[in-house]
Amino acid sequence: MEGMPDEPSPPPPGAPPGWTPGPGPAPGGAPGAPPGWTPGPPPGWMPGQRPSDGGWTTAGGPSPDDRRGRLPVRPHPIFLALCAGFAACGLLAAREAANPRIWVFGFVALGWVISLCLHEFAHAAVAWLGGDHSVEGRGYLTLNPARYMNNQMSIVLPIVIVLIGGIALPGGAVMVDRRFIRDRRMQSLVSAAGPFTNLVCALACGLPIAFGLVHVNPDSLVSLGRVGAFPAALAFLGLLEVIATVLNLLPIPGFDGFGIIAPYLPDETVRALMPISRYAWFGLFFILFYSAGGRAAFWNVAYHAASLIGVPIDQAKNGAFLFTFWRKLS
Repeated sequence: MEGMPDEPSPPPPGAPPGWTPGPGPAPGGAPGAPPGWTPGPPPGWMPGQRPSDGGWTTAGGPSPDDRRGRLPVRPHPIFLALCAGFAACGLLAAREAANPRIWVFGFVALGWVISLCLHEFAHAAVAWLGGDHSVEGRGYLTLNPARYMNNQMSIVLPIVIVLIGGIALPGGAVMVDRRFIRDRRMQSLVSAAGPFTNLVCALACGLPIAFGLVHVNPDSLVSLGRVGAFPAALAFLGLLEVIATVLNLLPIPGFDGFGIIAPYLPDETVRALMPISRYAWFGLFFILFYSAGGRAAFWNVAYHAASLIGVPIDQAKNGAFLFTFWRKLS
């Protein structure tokens, strides 16, 4: 008489999800798995989840691999091309080839776009380290400028503002899911990472001038706009980075400064203030362009902060003039 199949035995203590009994170790079984273990999804698994070391996790949340892995940075070819163009324009401006004003424009414009990408990348990188791994899927860790655009705030508008007024208004957009970032300090660091990046860029522009690595002649701006083009361009770019740092640190909803303090405010207060973020950018634009007193106060702060890190204000003003190559030199 044939024997009847035995009743399935219960999983032993510590068995991984998806364990099924079997005659022996499954091929490729995880180290320490009980005999007969085969990898598989746990009860309640939904499509879109992914495996990690034999376990399972949702697509948006951190997996054991993610927590142990390195930051998955993959620079996009567009960003690398921007860096190459930036370096080439800087070299041509330093050599004063042809019309240096064209190279000053390229150096400052490309440098400003690169710093915008780095600003948004810094937000995403700290968010990833804090637990929000959805930023990787959105392409924020690729430094591709197209990934930092949306319908309200993009990197295009700040460039236009620089062209018409020489003011480095904040731009870009990185959507961070703070549900995955439980620690309040890490939430503050996510917001602080962007302005800190602008500050580093400002120091990278100002310190070479302050330490004499880039020679500046106070009388370098001559009628042809040739002599001293590169120091002027570097000083102007440094001033833009200082402006971006100051503006981003304003404790106004919609700006990074508010994001730094928001985790320590009552939830009711944050919810009550957040609607201001829809109009804060336009209010700031109005003050800087249409309020003489507000504009003067802002430039005083910006010039003082820039001078502290070695940016010569006169050279920055020269750089701003050379940047607008469509204007005639007097």
